[in-house]
Amino acid sequence: MRRLIATAAAAVLLVGPALFAASGAPGGPGCRSADWPMYGHDLRHTFAAPAGCSRITTGNVATLLPAWFFHTKDSMTASPAVSHGMVYDGSWDGTFYAVDAQTGQLRWKFHITTTSPAAFGRIESSPAVVTAGSGADRRRVVIFGGGSRVWVLDALTGQELASIELDPRRPAARRAALANPRVVELESSPAVVPARHRSDRIYIGMDVHDEAHVGRTGLVALHLVPGRHWSLRPVWKYDVETNRVYRGRRGLTHGSGQGLGCGGVWSSPAVDVRRGLVYFGTASCDYAAQEKAAHETYVPQMVALHTSSGKPAWRFSPTRLLPESQRVANASTDADFGASPNLFKLPDGQLAVGEGNKDAKYYVRTAAHGRAVSTTVAGQAGLLNPNFAVGGFLGTTAVQSGPDGTADRIIGGTAIPIPHSLADLNKTTWFIRAIDPQRGTVDWVDRLAVPTYGASSVVNGVVFVPLTLASSVLALDAATGATLWIGPVIGPPSSTAVVAGDSVYIGTGTRETDLEYKAVSDTLQNLLKNTLGESPLSPISGIQAFRLARDVVTGSR
Repeated sequence: MRRLIATAAAAVLLVGPALFAASGAPGGPGCRSADWPMYGHDLRHTFAAPAGCSRITTGNVATLLPAWFFHTKDSMTASPAVSHGMVYDGSWDGTFYAVDAQTGQLRWKFHITTTSPAAFGRIESSPAVVTAGSGADRRRVVIFGGGSRVWVLDALTGQELASIELDPRRPAARRAALANPRVVELESSPAVVPARHRSDRIYIGMDVHDEAHVGRTGLVALHLVPGRHWSLRPVWKYDVETNRVYRGRRGLTHGSGQGLGCGGVWSSPAVDVRRGLVYFGTASCDYAAQEKAAHETYVPQMVALHTSSGKPAWRFSPTRLLPESQRVANASTDADFGASPNLFKLPDGQLAVGEGNKDAKYYVRTAAHGRAVSTTVAGQAGLLNPNFAVGGFLGTTAVQSGPDGTADRIIGGTAIPIPHSLADLNKTTWFIRAIDPQRGTVDWVDRLAVPTYGASSVVNGVVFVPLTLASSVLALDAATGATLWIGPVIGPPSSTAVVAGDSVYIGTGTRETDLEYKAVSDTLQNLLKNTLGESPLSPISGIQAFRLARDVVTGSR
């Protein structure tokens, strides 16, 4: 890792800004915007830059060079949003940044306040940038989860416009728990559905990390209400454990102090605006037997809700496919749907939703009714012991589509594999793979990569995969899996390599993973913070930018 970091740092110093082309949209046919405004790029989570919006191709991706590095005080695992020449992202110390996309210069920063401790960092939620309001109230805003709150900031100035607390406990219960604070956090990234004639709708998941008697977790729908005093108004909250919907502000704390912490939502919701459905995955359960006895949900699921009411359209759990006698044990294996869902069109014309699980399988269901399409064994799971997994799909997959919008393949990487027999060894080398979503077959695998916690992205036949354990970004030919480029990154990346125009932006620094947290809770994090400062890895945390060289883009010499 030290050699890779030194190489990247030297490249940043040696390559002057005159070598780089502008990062704006090339303005090709069909390109309305080269921005990457939210997690997954769009509400369907394609993780794909639109055709014609970037000149990065399989033929010139190897000419990407470091453009700049913006240093932050702590790890930055949330994925950047890029909009109107600015890069937005937040770090684990609770600082949110706006940086000039061309130069890497700071434009503004904002520090969140939160009372609930975080399992990892104070900001893990990736931001969404939208234009909201009308008339004098119309402005561009950035929305993200930080701590246990949703925050809305003015995208130009960083001024706080609104925030709302999603801690499921009533205020009295939160005050009573100050001596023994509980983890409540928003790891999920917001899906923001703009509305022309009414308030924008925000969907975001929440998590209590399997802690019992905190409150009900689930998915929350909010209205963003512009005006002289902007506000966030709760519409509904879907409780995963009870499969019930609660309304309004009181619904946020319905069941305060109850529940067993099962069904946390740390995946980020995808939305089919036309059908009015929102999709997300849920976590496994540390108290599966007790939940089953209480006739509540104890299995990890893919869930589709009606956006207007929050009522379930369908639910699917791989555990339900097992014999009754095996379900409780299976539900306790830490097989979360931690990666986020993708929405895409199949060759037969149907809209489908696919999502990777920590069991290293990718599940595809019809988007309308949740019927089975395919299930792909895409590698080796990372089950360290019967209820502790560190592998499988943690970063979300990308969708490569053809000119007609049909998904050609789903491409993604997985985290740390744990073999349990000789038969498992082959699949432990499938760190990156391409999946045919209709047939469920594996088109190709890359055995030379290393585990990743980050989401993949794709543009013009090139797929980018952040390699967390190698402190680098890998570019592959999406059709064949051939290696095209390796870019050293200053710090281990768990963020998406976001493509905006002819530039690639990625958050760097991962100072604690799921493995350390589940082994020692937040003890390690607090010990390091109290003795070494916010993070011993802080010198290698921040946002890194790569850009195509000018002579490649323009043809000049």
